[in-house]
Amino acid sequence: MTLSSLSSPVPHRSSGSVVPSSSTPNSRGPVSLPTSPPQRQRPGFTLVELMVVIAIIGVLAAALVPAINGVISRAKVASIKLETGSIASAIDQYNLKYGDFPPDFSDKSVIDRHYRKLFSRMTTEESGLLDAIVGTGASFNPTIIDRAESLVWCLGGYSEDIQRPFTGPGGPLQWVGSGTYAAATSAERQTPANYQINTDRINKLFDFDTGRLTIDTDSVNAGAALSPTNRYLSTDDGDLFPTYRSREDGAPFVYFDSRTYAKEDATLGMNGYGGAGFGAIRPYISGSVENITTTGNFTSLPQAITSWQFMNPDTFQVISAGLDDNFGAANMFDPGEGTNRPAYYQYPSGSLIAPRLDVATPGDLIFTGVSKYQEGNLTSSANHFAPDNIANFSGGAMVDDIP
Repeated sequence: MTLSSLSSPVPHRSSGSVVPSSSTPNSRGPVSLPTSPPQRQRPGFTLVELMVVIAIIGVLAAALVPAINGVISRAKVASIKLETGSIASAIDQYNLKYGDFPPDFSDKSVIDRHYRKLFSRMTTEESGLLDAIVGTGASFNPTIIDRAESLVWCLGGYSEDIQRPFTGPGGPLQWVGSGTYAAATSAERQTPANYQINTDRINKLFDFDTGRLTIDTDSVNAGAALSPTNRYLSTDDGDLFPTYRSREDGAPFVYFDSRTYAKEDATLGMNGYGGAGFGAIRPYISGSVENITTTGNFTSLPQAITSWQFMNPDTFQVISAGLDDNFGAANMFDPGEGTNRPAYYQYPSGSLIAPRLDVATPGDLIFTGVSKYQEGNLTSSANHFAPDNIANFSGGAMVDDIP
C-alpha cells in the first residue's frame, strides 16, 4: 500500500472557497419541492342564473330610464324657460330705451305711432319702404311681419342713422339693388326687392344664436355680387323677416303686444300666430273677469274676449311651443253657436274660451268640453300639444302650473 492511498482526501480550492470533492457523500439527501393541493374547478353560471340576472337588469333599466328621461326633459324645459325670460328682459330694455314696447305688427296704426315716436326724423322714403312691405289702408297685411318675425325685427337693433333706422348701416335691411343706395331713385329705395336681411346688425338688445335664426345663407352665391336675385332671405317664407327658434328646426318664439291682444282683422281674424308645422297660438287669458256694463249679448268678438282680462294686460307675452315644437291644434272651433270662433286658453287652469255673439257673460264663453289644455275633443289629432307651452309668465311648462 502506497502512501498516497492512505492519505485523506485533499480539499479542492476554487475561487477561495472549499468545495467537497465529488466523492463526498451528501448527508442530507435529495431535496423535495412542496406540491400545491389540487384545485377544485368552480362551475359557471347556469342558464337559470343568467336569466335571473338579465331580468333584474331589465327591471332596473325600466325603472331608471323614465327617471333619466324625466331629468333630461326638465333640464330642456328649464333652458327654454330661461331663454324666454331673457327675451322678455330684452323687450323690457327696448321699452326703457325707446319709451315704448315693440309692436307685434298686427295693427298698422300702432306701427305708425310707434316709429313716429322712436324716429321723428325718419325720411319719407324709409317710412314708405315700411308701407310697401306691410301695406297701408285696406291693403295692410298683418301676416307679412308676423308675431314671431316682429321679435327679430325689433330686438335685432336699428341703425344709428336716425333718418334711416331700417336701411342705414347696422339696421335690419341691407341694400342690394343696382348701383349704390345714394345713387338710387326714391322709388327704388322704397322697393323691398332691393334689400336683403342684414346679417351684421348693431345695437341688438338680445344676443340671437345665429344658428337658430331662419336666414337662408346656403342659397346665396358668395362668389357673386349681392343682388335682388342673390340675397339673404328667410327660410320660412322667402321674405325679409326671419324668426328665432327655440332650437334648430324647432318652433319660433312668439310675441304678443298687449295693445293688440284682442285685435280683429279681416286678413288675420283675431290676433294670433299659426306657423306651418308649428300649430296655432293666441294670447293667454287670465282667470280675472273685467267689469261688464252691457245688458245684452256681446256685439263683437273683441268685446266678448275682453270681458276676460289677458295675462300681462299692460305689457306683453312671449311664448314658446315647448319640447314638442307645436303650440296647439285648436285654432278655430264651434263653441255651440253654429259658427267657428277663435280658441283662447285660460292660464293656469287650461280652460278653453271662445268669443261668441249669442251670450252675454264672460262665464258663457268657457267651453266645458275642454280642461287642462286637453284639446283632443276639438280636433282629430290624438296629440295634445298645448300643455307643454312655455311663457314669460309661467313657471315652466303650462301643464306644471295647473292647480
